[in-house]
Amino acid sequence: MKISHLRILNYRNISSLDIEPSNLFNVIYGKNGSGKTSLLEAISYLGYGRSFRDSRFQSLIREGQPYFAISADVVRDSANLSDRIGICRYRNRNQNLEISINSDKSTRLVDLVDKISVQVIHPQGIDLILGGPEYRRNFIDWGAYYSFPNFKDCWYRYKKLLSQRNSMLKRRDPIESIQFWDDELSKVSEEITTFREHYIDLLKPILLQKLSSFLPQFDFEILFSKGWENGLQLRSVLNLNIEKDRVLGYTFYGCHRAELRIKCNNFSASETLSRGQLKLLVCAMRLSQGYLLKHQVGKNCIYLIDDLSSELDANSRMLLLNELKECDSQVFLTNITKNLEIPSCSENSFINIEESIEP
Repeated sequence: MKISHLRILNYRNISSLDIEPSNLFNVIYGKNGSGKTSLLEAISYLGYGRSFRDSRFQSLIREGQPYFAISADVVRDSANLSDRIGICRYRNRNQNLEISINSDKSTRLVDLVDKISVQVIHPQGIDLILGGPEYRRNFIDWGAYYSFPNFKDCWYRYKKLLSQRNSMLKRRDPIESIQFWDDELSKVSEEITTFREHYIDLLKPILLQKLSSFLPQFDFEILFSKGWENGLQLRSVLNLNIEKDRVLGYTFYGCHRAELRIKCNNFSASETLSRGQLKLLVCAMRLSQGYLLKHQVGKNCIYLIDDLSSELDANSRMLLLNELKECDSQVFLTNITKNLEIPSCSENSFINIEESIEP
């Protein structure tokens, strides 16, 4: 998929922007604070339904304005067709978000996310390795979401069941009442784990191959723990730990505690690699997801790379850009100047953000 037309209104410091990006590399350049990252962030909002920089959407609305709006024409990979998607969020909490898919209205972010797949690489992106397990669970679930149609429903069911059980634990409801929910919770947790394990099995050889190119001096190992001890049924684990959960006030075991661990040379990657090497690891992980998505379900990712030069030397940058060119994905890059070495292509585009933003 590729964005053929992008419109942004009242998003951070972007008052109004209307561009037609190229199909391959789009270099967004301009001085610091001019809106380069805001443009990438707006695109990512279409793909994630949230910002990769701030969790409060009110802070994304331009000062003095009542709302922000983002819309894009997205050309499908499988046919010569496109979808016009858009989102509008209001500062006033009494006004619901508005989502538009080919003129059909919705209030569900999932309807938007289904139409576009986005990968973001930015200076804080190494939190994927250095941050808590939820970052890596989200990484796995992004892939499982697009790869397996039933994953979405399972995950929503699990969230509801887990919330119900945790509420009962906090109230210290009778054990029998809590255990009434455990059969279904365990069943759905096992289903989600099966999806995750299958996805990791598919991703692992691709990721290890890319890591051999990006970081050939290291031997990597990818390990997945499902959130409870291997060899045991979750239902039995919940039974054994019901008193512990009642004391804690939440469910300790389950797929919501899953973890992805990456080791290099038998040690944790977070403790072994430099910041530049960590960024290359993250780039390999994101590229591997995009490669698998394309070859499994025929979808191309759109890549958003903020501050390409951060932490990467010239050789690493060119290695990453050549990989992106090979996968024929649309790429948006930010840089202070127009002078950025990218693979030669007639479809490359250079966008001066200061000239593109309308007053």
